[in-house]
Amino acid sequence: MNIIIVYADLLKPFAEYEKYLPLVSLERQEKISRLKSEKDKIISLCTELFIRHEISQQLNIPFSEIVFGYGGHGKPYILNDRDYCFSVSHSDNCIAFSGGNFPIGIDVEQISRGNIKIAKRFFTVNECNFIKTSKEPSEAFCKIWTSKEAYVKMLGVGLSKSLRSFDVTDKSLGCCFRTKRLSEFMLTVCAEKIINEIIVNEIEFESILK
Repeated sequence: MNIIIVYADLLKPFAEYEKYLPLVSLERQEKISRLKSEKDKIISLCTELFIRHEISQQLNIPFSEIVFGYGGHGKPYILNDRDYCFSVSHSDNCIAFSGGNFPIGIDVEQISRGNIKIAKRFFTVNECNFIKTSKEPSEAFCKIWTSKEAYVKMLGVGLSKSLRSFDVTDKSLGCCFRTKRLSEFMLTVCAEKIINEIIVNEIEFESILK
């Protein structure tokens, strides 16, 4: 499975990005206008630009003609092709995208020291034990966290499903998880079909704007 990664430049002021606002949906423009942090504004804008670029490339739909719809729990889809599925995630300046002809969920998180209090609150006993017995607890924590996030994204249920109501270490869950470390980030993909491997392609943000 191919995952496309782009890194936004958060050191630039948002003013340098404002000229691209007309290229995204009115809903996104309104969302950006409500954000207070310049970094949040940049990530929000870059995320939709990135999504439009990838969908346009994969489905040969003009960038400006892509129309988004949203499921009951906020999962996005495109009205142009309801059979096309995609998932997007971001952490800090890293934005990850994947799309295809079957439901998928992806999540990327910056690796940080795992908090056992957070794990006990959101993870099952087996998942907590997986972290405790790991040689790299911080990586294990991020693996569990991204797997859970990817799973609920794949289902399209968002936070309506308790993270403690399922165990991503249990093979009977019936899903395929693939996790890959990207320097300081952890990336996990979840699908109901077998994923042999994750192939990560990093592109320059400037290529999107062309």
